[in-house]
Formats: sequence, C-alpha cells, structure tokens
Amino acid sequence: MSELEQIYQHIESHVDEHTQKLQEFLRQPSISQTGEGVRECAELLRKYLLDLGCQSAELVDDNYISPIVFGKYDAGAKKTLIIYMMYDVQPTEDIALWSVPPFEARLVEKPPFRKVVMARGAINTKGPLRTFLNSVESIKAVTGRLPVNLIFIAEGEEEKLSVSLRTKFIHSQKDELKKAQAVFFPSAGQDQNGLAKVRGGSEGILYLELECSGKRWGRGPTEFGVHGIMKRILDSPAWRMIKALGSLVSEDGNRVKVKGWYDKVVKPSKEDLRLVKEAAKYFDIELMKKSLKIKKFMNDVKDPVELVKMSLFNTTFNLDGIWGGWTGPGSKTLLPHKVTSKHNIRFVPNQDMDDLVKKIRRHLDRKGYRDIEMRVLGGYSWANADYKTQITQAVIRTFQKFNVKYVLYPPVVSDNEFAPAWPACAFSRPPLSLPIAVGGLGHGERAHSPDEYYVIEGAKGKYGEVYGLAGAEKSYATILYDFAASK
Repeated sequence: MSELEQIYQHIESHVDEHTQKLQEFLRQPSISQTGEGVRECAELLRKYLLDLGCQSAELVDDNYISPIVFGKYDAGAKKTLIIYMMYDVQPTEDIALWSVPPFEARLVEKPPFRKVVMARGAINTKGPLRTFLNSVESIKAVTGRLPVNLIFIAEGEEEKLSVSLRTKFIHSQKDELKKAQAVFFPSAGQDQNGLAKVRGGSEGILYLELECSGKRWGRGPTEFGVHGIMKRILDSPAWRMIKALGSLVSEDGNRVKVKGWYDKVVKPSKEDLRLVKEAAKYFDIELMKKSLKIKKFMNDVKDPVELVKMSLFNTTFNLDGIWGGWTGPGSKTLLPHKVTSKHNIRFVPNQDMDDLVKKIRRHLDRKGYRDIEMRVLGGYSWANADYKTQITQAVIRTFQKFNVKYVLYPPVVSDNEFAPAWPACAFSRPPLSLPIAVGGLGHGERAHSPDEYYVIEGAKGKYGEVYGLAGAEKSYATILYDFAASK
C-alpha cells in the first residue's frame, strides 16, 4: 500500500475528529470589518500551526490592520510551497435570514447533502483552511514527515483588501519567501454538479466611497439634517448624489459611462473564445438561479456562452450600499446634509487601478460634481493564470485522479467565472514573481450571504461525485505529493 493510500485511510478513520476541529475554528468569530474576534482567531490559528509541528509560528503585527499568522515548516525537502490562507470573514448583519446562528457551526442536512456545516466563513474560507490543516496532520500522522517544505501566510484582512499583506508583509519577508517555488491557495473547487474549475489568478478590485455633502457643495444643509419641509427653499445633497451616481453608468446600471473606461480591456482571442464555449457546456443556468435566488440575468441573457463570456471579460461599477438621512422605522421628515455610497469595481487585463481612479475623478469634475469627495479604501491588480506550472498541473492531475470533470477558463482573465478576487498579484508580481494556483475538491456556497455552508458528507452530482470533507482532505494531500514529485 502506498503512502498516499495509507494517508487516505487515516483521513477516512478520523472524519469525525476532523469535523470537530473544523467546527471549533468556525465558532471563533473573526470579522475584520469590526475587529470582532480577529486576534483571538489569529492566536488559535497560530496554535494550530505549532501543533502541526511548525518550527516557527508568529503573529506579524507591525501596525497592521490585523495580524498575519506566519508559520514555517521545514521538512528538509527539495521543494518549498507557500500556503496562502485568510482567516477573516464578513459581518453577519443579516442574522434574521440565517437558518442557524452564524457562529454556531451547526451540522445540518442540506439536500442533496446529508451533512454540511453552516457558518460564516464555512466556504470563504475558514472551512478549506482547516481542512488543509487536517490533511497535513494526516500526512504527518502516517509518515512522520511532509513531502514539501511549507510556508504558511494567513492574513486577517483579506475582506479589507489585503492592505498589509501587499504593501508591507511581502516586501519585508521577500528574502524568506523567495525560497519557495510556488504559491497554493486551498479551496473547495467543485460546484453542486460536481464540476471542478481550475483557478490560477484573480481579477482586479478597487473599492471606494463617494460622498456628497452640503458643506462641500455650499448648498442645502451643511452641518446636520433639517426638517423635510425646508426642501421648499433648500437644495438637496441627496438628490445631487443620486444624479451624480446616475451619470456614472447607463440607464440600466449595466455599462460604465466613464470616458475611456473600456479602452484597455483585453479582447478575447480565438483560443479564449474556444475555452469559453467549452466551459459554457457545463454552465447550469437553473442551478445558479436556484442558488442565488434570482429570476433573470442582466439584459435577460439566456445563452450560456454569452453569460460565461460576460462574467469573465466584463468590468463592473457596483453600488454596494448608500446611506444618509433617516433610515430607521416609521417616518421622520428630514432633508439630509450628507449622503455616502460604497462601490466595488472589478477590473480585468489590461486595466490599471490608478488609471481608473483618475478617470472617475475626471468624470465627476467634468459633470460638475467637483464637490463630491472620493475616498479610495483600497484595491489590487489582476493576476493572469498559467496552466502549465507545476503547481497548477498538480491540481489538474489531482482532479483527474479522482475522476472529477473539470474545465479551464481563458488564462488572460485568470479566474473562473464567479470566483471572488484574492490578492494573487502580491505573489505573482515582483518582488516574488511566483506561479500561483487555487484548488482542491469539496463544495460549499453562499459566501457573504446567509446560510453559508461547506459540505461534510458529499453526494452524487450531475458530473460525478461531489466530495465532502474526507475527499477534500485527500485532494490536498495528493496535490502536495504531486507537486513534490513534479519536475
């Protein structure tokens, strides 16, 4: 019996124990937007790394927003792999919409799956993180060693745009990190049909706030909201804000109207379109509608090819939230003095974040909205995929070994069609310039939404087995062994 087969057996016989470890991790809040439980979660993760046998595991907190858990496991192997992780999660302000308390990590049935763990962070991405650690612990329990050296980087501010990781940590630790040959981000790569998607990069993201105030405008209320009856004689910053936001996009909100916005967007090549058409064969429109609780797609598009193409090559200007004035129950007649909006902007090769910021500012100025304040909260660039690297090939061969149907997406857009952005550019660009891959078996859904879940017991899907916790752990072990042996 091979080492991997022994490891598989160990994983199967410890599923209950590994599930409990997963629940423990998910029960620890780590909301980076509010700070709730972040340091406690970092300390817990540091303990996990020390228990694993890392020679060092520390909290790097040099005036960072949240500490980075930095661990090193030297196995005396020929190859070194950076394991990127994130331990922070989004808020749960929509608790009333959850079926279970979001930090209880309750095991529930969610057809077609007999058992899932439901919790904030279950799929994004504390579930896969703890699953990877379970897998590594199983390798050590069976063999006493790991096939590769591991450098763990777990950040607690990914949901706040990874500012400390990109601007400080990577540069301060570059000499140590350059010892690695690649970067791996453990994830659950299957959908509910069992289809796996190979990822190797990320889109770019820009996050900003816009604010219209009577004080900056010089019209309407300037210091506080006033009685709504005063609209008879005063201008409204709220209506001004709405007009300004309306100028940024088309009437339906689906196309950005900022001059030059699409100038640098890379157009799909013939090979890109071939991959799009192949991927579209497995795009389940009805499954996505059911999962997201939606009725129609943008522009009433029904063609899977067009939907996949839009999701890969489109650039967006989203309105995440807007507030000002009275938002409580009942009526309060009020003329607000200030309105603020938040926006996440997704951009693709070869768009540039700084260039987009300048174009937005010029647009507002030209339209007569010089008074509207723009605050850039953060962001990072895109990173292209490379399916020929050793680490990506290790993911692909693992899918093949487990008889999992998978699809490849155009590498110029670097990602599958609905996967969220992550700071891949921090690793793929100087000073490290390392190959990157995201992958693994398993399934979960509803990231950032109520009833987020991660599958513990899998089920048969349209394209084969949808693997649960044990299958995901086996896949991570297989990826590490494949990467170690690759030449």
